[in-house]
Amino acid sequence: MRLSSFQVHNQAASQLQSLSSNLSAKQEQISFGKRLVKPADDPVGAARVISISQEIEARAQFLKNAEAADAQLALEDSVLDKVGDLIQRVQELTLQAGSAIVGREDREFIAQEIAARYDELLSLANTRNSAGQFIFGGFKADAPPFERSGETVEYQGDEGRRQVQVDRGLYLTLNDSGASVFMDIAAPVTNVALALKSTQSTELSELRVTDQAALDEFYPGEVMIEFRPDSEGGGTDNFTVKRVSDGRVLDGLANIPYTGQAEVAVAGLAFVIEGEAQAGDRFVLTTTNKQSLFATVGGIAETLRNIDVTTQPEKFQTVVDKTIAGLAAATETVARTRADI
Repeated sequence: MRLSSFQVHNQAASQLQSLSSNLSAKQEQISFGKRLVKPADDPVGAARVISISQEIEARAQFLKNAEAADAQLALEDSVLDKVGDLIQRVQELTLQAGSAIVGREDREFIAQEIAARYDELLSLANTRNSAGQFIFGGFKADAPPFERSGETVEYQGDEGRRQVQVDRGLYLTLNDSGASVFMDIAAPVTNVALALKSTQSTELSELRVTDQAALDEFYPGEVMIEFRPDSEGGGTDNFTVKRVSDGRVLDGLANIPYTGQAEVAVAGLAFVIEGEAQAGDRFVLTTTNKQSLFATVGGIAETLRNIDVTTQPEKFQTVVDKTIAGLAAATETVARTRADI
């Protein structure tokens, strides 16, 4: 087979061009420090590189999420550690106040310190993280979860628990709701709380348990106090007290005349209604086997201020015993939450 001079020169030129192209590709790889500069260099290898790059990015994000979760949980643990110390101090003060050798003046000083601890507890419950979010608000992290209303503290958050992904298929819980940590604490006895108030001009105060056995028997019922039209009370303002579940009137308290203030006793409870009532105004009281830490701490402070141990020793001791039991339950709740963290 004969080769013309043109074919020889053409083949040589083609080989030189190929070598030049390969040399250029190698130089490009050297300059970039990569074997794959563009997908055309190795389509299969390029696909693997993309997959690995995405995995590296995901792992980097998982690491950031884990670090953020660690900081968040460390903050919550630190706050709960302080809450535990606060509970222990209130226990010590309660036991001290219950001693027979402590005088009235000393009890007033103890009440003042417990009141200060109450304010400190509210501050701890409304702790924010570095991003300005309230750590005990559940999903509602942009507003204070606990608000003080008179002598009570109400929870404004929800029971949501935020999560963050820290690995493939693995999510870590970032928070505990304030309801589970501070509000839903097992109570030693049945308690009662104001569940609904649909009026701005009427108040319900001095809510207390007068007959524990009767309240235990009524549990888990709810009491509604509802103001009725004047026509149902002979032309005067009046209210009716009934059970929420079936609407049955309790203890004959139907169309009770109201002149601006009334003391009511029903189902082992006692309370005072006062103010300018209007038809349709309602209060709902719910019985519960739980009690908030705020109610426990605030209750003993109020008792120390208002109950004279020399004239009401049994009533005072009952409150002290309930407080110690309530604080013990709160300590267990805090310890269990920290263990989860």
